[in-house]
Amino acid sequence: MTTLPIAQTIRDAMRIIGTLPVPVPEIHTFPLARVVDRVLAKDIHAPFPVPGFVRSRLDGFAVRSADLETATADHPVELGVTATVAAGTWPVPAVTAGCCVRIMAGAPVPEGADAVVGFEDARPDGDTRVRFAAPVQAGAALGAADINARAGELLVGRGMRLTPVHTGMLASIGTVNVPVYSRPRVAVLSTGSELLLAGMPPSPGKIFNSGQAMICGLLEDAGAIPLPCGIARDDVDSIAQTMYLALRDNTVLITTGGVGHGDYDCIREAMHKAGAEILLAGGAFRPGGNFTLARYCDKYILALSGAPGSALIILHLLGIPLVRRLTCDSNWEVREVDVLLAEVPARTPQGLLPGTLSLEGGRALLHPMPQLALERQPMDLILPLDGTENLQELVDEKRPVRAFLVR
Repeated sequence: MTTLPIAQTIRDAMRIIGTLPVPVPEIHTFPLARVVDRVLAKDIHAPFPVPGFVRSRLDGFAVRSADLETATADHPVELGVTATVAAGTWPVPAVTAGCCVRIMAGAPVPEGADAVVGFEDARPDGDTRVRFAAPVQAGAALGAADINARAGELLVGRGMRLTPVHTGMLASIGTVNVPVYSRPRVAVLSTGSELLLAGMPPSPGKIFNSGQAMICGLLEDAGAIPLPCGIARDDVDSIAQTMYLALRDNTVLITTGGVGHGDYDCIREAMHKAGAEILLAGGAFRPGGNFTLARYCDKYILALSGAPGSALIILHLLGIPLVRRLTCDSNWEVREVDVLLAEVPARTPQGLLPGTLSLEGGRALLHPMPQLALERQPMDLILPLDGTENLQELVDEKRPVRAFLVR
C-alpha cells in the first residue's frame, strides 16, 4: 500500500498551498460602488494629476508671502480684499501686490498668491480690508496640484483586494466601472451520521451542524462564494458521488469530518473512489493535523477534521490562503507578526498554539486558548512551535516569537 505524504510542520503544508496550480479566474466589470472586497484585475494609473490644481487647505485669505514679511502685532500689514473665491470657482482672479483674495477651503488658489492665512489669524476691517499681524511662509496651507496622485502614478495594482480607500482613489479620477476577478465557488460538505440540519427536531445522540455555517462565513469573508451542500452520511459511495457532483460546478470542495482513523472515517477512501489524487494526508502536528488535501483535475478538495477547533485552524492556514490564490489576491499569504507569549498554556501544544491578541503597554500579547474554546470565541493568532521551545522562558524573558495573524 502506498504511503501517503504527511506534512512535518504547518509551514511545510503552507508551502504546498503556494505551489498548487490554480486556474485564472474570469474578469467581470462592476460599478465602482460594488467592488469593495473584490480583487482588481488590472493596474489603474492616474491619467492626470489629482486634483489637478493648487487648492487652499483653509478658509482664509490667499496672499503673497512677500507682502507680509514685515507684519508684526504692533505694526500689522493691511491688504485690500479684491474678491471672494469659493470651492468650484473658475476662473479665479489673480492676486496682485498689496492685495489678497478671500478664499474657502478646497478652492483654487489664485495666480500670484503663494500662501493662505486662516481667518483666525487675520483681522478684517470691513469687507474690503484685512490686517495681518505676522509673516507667513510661502506654501503655507496650500495643497499641491498632484498632492493626491501624480500623472501616470499607479493608484491601485492588479491583484489588490479593494478597500473603501481604494474606491475613493478611483473615484478621484472619475472611474465608473472597475474590472475585477470572479469569485471562486467553494462547496462545503459536512459528513457524519450524527449531524442534524437546522430545523430538524433535536434527537438523542445527534448534534446540529454548526461547523458548516462557520466555515461558509469565513470563506465568504475571504472572497469566495460558499455553497453549503448539506450533510453526507458515513458511506464511501455516497460521499464519493457527492464529491463528484460538488466539483462539477465549483472550484473547491471543503469537507468536515471522516478524515481521522476511526472505523467510520472514510473521506480518503471516497477521494480515491471519486478519482482524486491525495497531495497531503495530514500533518505531524496538533491540533489540526487531521486533514487531507487532494486534487481532482484542476480543482481541489480540502477535508477538515470534524473537531471544530482543528478544522478552523487548518481552514485559516491552508483553506483561506488557497481561496485567496484562486481570487488572484496578491496578498494571499497568511500574515506573520511578532508577539509575546502572555502565559504558559495549560496543556503543552504539539506544533500549533492558538490564542487571542491583546495590546498592553505598546506590546502585542498572545493569550493561549484551549482547543474547545475555539468553538465559542474567535482566535486572533496561531503560534507555530517545533517542540524545542521552553515556553516558560519565553514568558519570563518576554522574548518575541513569530505568530500567524488570522484575525
